[in-house]
Amino acid sequence: MYYAHRTEEKNKQQWQRLQEHLEGVAARSEQFANVFGAGEWGRAVGLFHDLGKYSDKFQRRLNGSPVQVDHATAGAQALIEYWGSKVGMIPAYIIAGHHSGLPDGGTEAGSDSCLVRRLSKSIEDYQNAYQEITPPGRPQRMPLAPGLHPGMQLSLFTRMLYSCLVDADSLDTERYCNKEQSELRSMPIDIDAMLERYNDHMGKFSVPKSDIERYRNELLHECLQAVEGPQGMYTLNMPTGSGKTLASLGFALHHAKRYGLSRIIYVIPYTSIIEQNAAIFRSILGSEAVLEHHSNIQREINTDEENDPVRTLNQKMQLAEENWDAPVIVTTNVQFFESLFSNKRSKSRKLHHIANSVVIFDEAQMMNGHFFKPSLYAMEELARNYRVTALFCTGTQPEIAQLFPESVQIREVVHDVPLRYQQFQRTRIHQLEQQSITGLTSLLQEHRQVLCIVNTRKTARELYQQLRSDVMDDESHIFHLSARMYAKHRMEVLASIRERLDAGLRCCVISTQLIEAGVDIDLPVVYRELAGLDSIAQAAGRCNRNGQLPMGEVYVFELEQGLPPGWFRLTGSVTQSILEQYQERGLSMEAVKAYFTELYFYQTSTTIDRTDKENILGRLNEHAREMKFPFKEVNQLFKLIDTDMETVIVPRDEDARKDLDELKTALYLRQSLRKLQPYTVQLYREEFLAYVKAGEVEEIRQGVFVLTNVSNWYKDDLGLIPFSDEHHKLENLII
Repeated sequence: MYYAHRTEEKNKQQWQRLQEHLEGVAARSEQFANVFGAGEWGRAVGLFHDLGKYSDKFQRRLNGSPVQVDHATAGAQALIEYWGSKVGMIPAYIIAGHHSGLPDGGTEAGSDSCLVRRLSKSIEDYQNAYQEITPPGRPQRMPLAPGLHPGMQLSLFTRMLYSCLVDADSLDTERYCNKEQSELRSMPIDIDAMLERYNDHMGKFSVPKSDIERYRNELLHECLQAVEGPQGMYTLNMPTGSGKTLASLGFALHHAKRYGLSRIIYVIPYTSIIEQNAAIFRSILGSEAVLEHHSNIQREINTDEENDPVRTLNQKMQLAEENWDAPVIVTTNVQFFESLFSNKRSKSRKLHHIANSVVIFDEAQMMNGHFFKPSLYAMEELARNYRVTALFCTGTQPEIAQLFPESVQIREVVHDVPLRYQQFQRTRIHQLEQQSITGLTSLLQEHRQVLCIVNTRKTARELYQQLRSDVMDDESHIFHLSARMYAKHRMEVLASIRERLDAGLRCCVISTQLIEAGVDIDLPVVYRELAGLDSIAQAAGRCNRNGQLPMGEVYVFELEQGLPPGWFRLTGSVTQSILEQYQERGLSMEAVKAYFTELYFYQTSTTIDRTDKENILGRLNEHAREMKFPFKEVNQLFKLIDTDMETVIVPRDEDARKDLDELKTALYLRQSLRKLQPYTVQLYREEFLAYVKAGEVEEIRQGVFVLTNVSNWYKDDLGLIPFSDEHHKLENLII
């Protein structure tokens, strides 16, 4: 009798039989892969993934032997034997890496962990497997329409099958450990019910009360007309303040119903605003329909079974990472794309649920940067072969078509984009001379209601504190917003700001750019530190948002210290050039188009294509003919945020303290961690370590850190203060 997993009981009647596990994983993996036409591939990797557990040595390991056993290489070698060295390489990557992560292809002279070395490795005999299972037949074809980029196409196919396997493996293991918990996992997907709730909500705005509301309704109607179009890639070029969020949700729901799609995935640039968008969707669709998933609290789980054969229930349940089995997912660019290019089991597990879905990129211009091209090519391949419709929403749409061959069709949802820009033109833009912090505070004090957006947390703190010291009377009208404040706190401050604005009271808001996307706030005057023109357009979207004034005023300034080096200095210099050329029309369609044209010139005019700075596409294609892919290398290189950040929970109110007490003793962490997400702040790793060393941050569970002395370090107006003056000066995160 051969076993896959054991309990702490010596009575083997409770142990999971290996044949049962393999058949169960094969069935689930086949079901998942059927969505993109690869069911026989999914079944094969599921059936052979634990083939090495048929060795006598592994069975002795389950019985208590301390000797470690490699059980993941056997299935890889077996499928190479049955399917051949070309076709068999894809399942070989998947099976060899189903615990440790997809390996690099490598060479015979390469690392011991590379696939080529694993395939020639001497392993324990596993031939007893064929007493219980039958080897799968070789697939007759690869279910992929020819694509733009062989390396991207074949590596993504491997990743998607890998996702099917590791999710199926985790779910089958969870079913064995705790059947009741397993049955509660899946969230029902009812598109009709969500559509009904959406229509009820939108019915409140069916009778417009102003021209702006009428234009928003017309744009919504155009979005709903577009849902009948074929699956593929779409752009939704709607000006700021025109209702993109709700219009795109309407498109997604109707399009999902039209094509029988499984879920809607919203990808948002900033963790700092994800909670607000998720709250909007919950209020419309119901809390049970929306899964909010980002990287504030996320742990890498060690799933190396060879090192821990006695799998307790708690350890087994740690395998139940998020797999995006929900109707609506709200996540971030970082979570979405770093998972898409990851080789890790925990991050890859959710990928197969991207297939057969609508993926909406809110503020898509924020994708632009060093990984823009590989990100777009991945989305094109998902649209081509995985039944994905991608909708890129923005008020300042980068010309994404120019990164593709002419054969790639990208449809625009809005019928007359220039007309809509003209209808929503509510601001004038002005360039100011270079400013000091002191000079800027003097300008801001001249306005009754004003918003000032700066590039760094450091500048936001300094400007806010200078204003507070300059104002001699009541300071209650001055507000500060940054990601040093946890999300729930920011929401409370925003509520206070809206109350003052609605009452016509004096109000001055100092914020980092977190206020620019997804925050519905309306001020007559906005100041914006020099940045990319797309960011300035976002800032302008907070000015005269509802068209109550003939024209709002937007002032662009540069501070004496200049811009941070790299991407931000590049985009700022291009913006300066465009504003000098277009003056008050600096946010016109022509100006935005000129901005992206010039930006792409700087990105691609040298020998290095800065839209693919790490040559991700080149690396994937280099040895694609030999089916050798650098999965591990690409995972290490594809980092949308260069600086490592660490997450700290701030238990500042009674709800947070109660949830924290539950977390300390919880058997299952997921629910407690999710409840604590609105109380998290992210710090640079250097500052985080300083807090830890001083005993001000405590690790209460593995990888979960809490601020211990909240009253000393967390302030009502500034949030979590820097650990030292040195950390204040070094803080240059643009968020």
